[in-house]
Amino acid sequence: MSYPVWAIVGIVLIITELVTPSFFLVFFGVGALVTAVTTFTGLTPGLSLQLIVFCGSSLVLMVVFRHKIRLRFSKETLPPDYIGQRVKVVRTIQRGEEGKVFYRGAEWIAFCDSPDEEISEDSLVEVTGSDGVRLKVRKIGEHHTTSG
Repeated sequence: MSYPVWAIVGIVLIITELVTPSFFLVFFGVGALVTAVTTFTGLTPGLSLQLIVFCGSSLVLMVVFRHKIRLRFSKETLPPDYIGQRVKVVRTIQRGEEGKVFYRGAEWIAFCDSPDEEISEDSLVEVTGSDGVRLKVRKIGEHHTTSG
């Protein structure tokens, strides 16, 4: 492949990571950009070498930086007072699955701290913690009200 193709793939993967923070695609995006540079400079003229550089650089970056970036991002994502907030479920949280809640003007991926419980849409839940950018929630009684 030519270096512009690798560059486009890299940029698309990085942009996709910004839309869906998985802490995974960014490493392949940077790996594609590294491959674009090595292809442009003539270090990887053939597809086989390009694929080796792409896979190798992506995996090395992921092993070295994924945990550090995930920790940093998750610390900056949630304000210190998020625990205890009552929020509304906007997509049902199935047993052992993820759903979505509405928190501070945006939809957040959420999961129940009790994996055997299903929480239906429009229910109120309390935020009990987080796992990266996912909110950990539990169902609250019907007598509670929400302010957000």
